[in-house]
Amino acid sequence: MQVIIAGAGRVGYNIAKHLMVNNSVTVIDQNEFAIQNIQENLDVLGICGNIENPHTYFGIDPQVDLFIAVTDSDEVNLLSSLIIDNIATVKRKIIRLKNSFFASDLIKSKLNISETIVPSFEAAQPFKYLVDFSHAHNAKAFEYTKALLISIRLKDDFSPRMISTFIGEVSGEVTVGGIERNKKFFVPKASETMLPNDLIYFFAFPNAIVSLRSIVCELNEPLSPIKNCVIFGADSLGVEIAKVLLKKGIEVQMMDKNIDLCKKANIELKNKVTVFKTTYDADHIVSKNRFDTDMFIAATKNDEYNITKCIEAKQKGIKKIVGINNDIAYSSLMRNLNIEVVRGEKINAFYSILEKIESSDIIVQKKFCGGEGAVVLRKVFFNSPLIGTKFHLSDKVDDKGHFIILRDNDIFEYQSIPAFEKDDVIVVFTKESDFEIISKWLHQNP
Repeated sequence: MQVIIAGAGRVGYNIAKHLMVNNSVTVIDQNEFAIQNIQENLDVLGICGNIENPHTYFGIDPQVDLFIAVTDSDEVNLLSSLIIDNIATVKRKIIRLKNSFFASDLIKSKLNISETIVPSFEAAQPFKYLVDFSHAHNAKAFEYTKALLISIRLKDDFSPRMISTFIGEVSGEVTVGGIERNKKFFVPKASETMLPNDLIYFFAFPNAIVSLRSIVCELNEPLSPIKNCVIFGADSLGVEIAKVLLKKGIEVQMMDKNIDLCKKANIELKNKVTVFKTTYDADHIVSKNRFDTDMFIAATKNDEYNITKCIEAKQKGIKKIVGINNDIAYSSLMRNLNIEVVRGEKINAFYSILEKIESSDIIVQKKFCGGEGAVVLRKVFFNSPLIGTKFHLSDKVDDKGHFIILRDNDIFEYQSIPAFEKDDVIVVFTKESDFEIISKWLHQNP
């Protein structure tokens, strides 16, 4: 593909690095240092110029398969999507935005934009499920199904037999899509034994997720619901998380060192959240006289700071602690410190754009476990050639993933389905290194 990326920041750099292997990639930015860094480290064409100036685009290929605008300015991204249409024929445009107003279908239609990404909004969505399933570390929702992919850390005194027995009893509602053990991710075979301290990625329907609580939580640990939360960080992501929690009926306090962010957050949240400036006092947030804290979220843009505050909150006895991960390099460290990890805005933008690029009308996919794992879904629509045929694994893919079929809110191992029916969903859990092989195979008739 001919790919043009407007913006050479962290998101633009990582997208270019991912796409350069099989595509012709051009990156445009007026930051000379950023362009020099890209040209020295990546096999892409860098153009140093003003993205808002049409002359910057002269000389590019007149046929563009994919245009991606990921600068930090909504106005620049939207304007660049207009300019490129007057320079080249563009098949697909993906635009990153901060203000969800610009992501409306009307604006997308007028500007011929294929997809928009609002990272702060999307990064806040997992908290809808983390409130309902407080024993989960993270949660991902999917098109085509109500099943969720949730990660749960097994404690060091759990009996593997208990987990295996539970899965056997509700095999139609839950399966295991991946395991991180000793800092390594793998897709387990059916015979794999889960061990204490494993981070397990369960793919399950809501009823089974609730039932998992009694297995993964200590018997003497109270299973009280989350009623109160402290968010440290009052920028756009912190505000979006607060909005999600308020809709769930959670009482929220928000803190930040920046008084201007506090004032802005207070206005946007319409005084429904207590927002105050503080350098963060761990003793204060667990004071029973002021606020009974069930959950603490470190939501700044600084991963080292988030890690520190999560550790301090853990030492003060707060049970549910979540750290926002902004830099991929810190993802594994945060999980290994037993901090529940949710993607920050830039990582969310990077993965969301990749997921949209690699998805199609019949295939959707998401990354998990810091990008080491991938789950791919294909729905069998009413006109699919798969209807009435049997699932056959080719030699190229049979050892590269865990294959299941969703039918009528039940989970089946692929061998137990005699023939595909309308609305079946094929789900494959695989390592990121095998994703391309699985995706190409699923686009064909399995």
